[in-house]
Amino acid sequence: MTQWTLEALTQRIFEILRGGLLRVSDDFTPQSNLVAAGLESLTVTQLMLAIEESTGVWVDESLLTPENLENCWTLAACVHEQLRAA
Repeated sequence: MTQWTLEALTQRIFEILRGGLLRVSDDFTPQSNLVAAGLESLTVTQLMLAIEESTGVWVDESLLTPENLENCWTLAACVHEQLRAA
């Protein structure tokens, strides 16, 4: 299994979102607010499936709090913690 760093996870989540899950402008960054960028429940489900395909770890939906879904960094930190626990 690939050793995912927090930085690599953040970049992967950012790439997934920019790759078509969200319609965002060029000023969208890993620190951008995801809800303000258009993240909604269906998009969260698609995002989490893509993260699972990349990392092999499913993040329990109870961890998908507004705080963890604030931006790419906070979501990556949540996923990273799950990877460390696996």
